[in-house]
Amino acid sequence: MSTPNEDRANRARQAKAWSIALDPVYGMLGLGIIGFTIDHFANTGKLWTIILAITGLIVGFYRFIREAMDLNKEQTKSSPRTDGDPET
Repeated sequence: MSTPNEDRANRARQAKAWSIALDPVYGMLGLGIIGFTIDHFANTGKLWTIILAITGLIVGFYRFIREAMDLNKEQTKSSPRTDGDPET
């Protein structure tokens, strides 16, 4: 049976994992909306929507990889089965 502190820590890790996983989606949607707004006012078809949505997706995946690597390092350090040694 887990303690309330362990439950809170597990929920915090899950929330961090979800936020990391949703970075590409938020990047694509956010920049896609900005591109759509530019296209709407500049009458450029869907040019900026596509360009900025792809840019948002790329930036989102970059953040996903970077934050997932940081989370993995943090998890490896705090894992009782490795004692901080990533080789075990």
